[in-house]
Amino acid sequence: MNNDLTIRKKTYPAAKEIKASAHYAYVTNGITLDGTKFTANEYLPEGLCLVRNDTTGKYEKYADAKSGAGTDESPYVYSFPTGKSNPVILDESVQFKAVGATNPDLTAGQVLVHGAVYTGMLTGCTDEFKKALSGAIRFVD
Repeated sequence: MNNDLTIRKKTYPAAKEIKASAHYAYVTNGITLDGTKFTANEYLPEGLCLVRNDTTGKYEKYADAKSGAGTDESPYVYSFPTGKSNPVILDESVQFKAVGATNPDLTAGQVLVHGAVYTGMLTGCTDEFKKALSGAIRFVD
């Protein structure tokens, strides 16, 4: 018989407030996060910038598309990635629970699509991401 009554938990950073306004809106019915695009058991903090993959219809981390050679003659040019749409910002922390070494897809409900956010509290926020959300989300420095 196991009499171990110790409570064990994994620690994570404290929740942070990313919203800079009392007026905001979440996506209706949540989004599906593509488990194959994240590391096994990955923890996703609130403030993570996400984008929809047009092929799968699922969401993954946002990253700018990069072109150019990165030289003085041909510097890198960043743009919103082709084949991606509907950028959003996660407003709840979630964690994948891998089955074996693979994450199942995960649904997140608190996903900002309108309001004002503190830029410094976001992860993966770039100028191209901001441009794609202009008019829907205001970024406060």
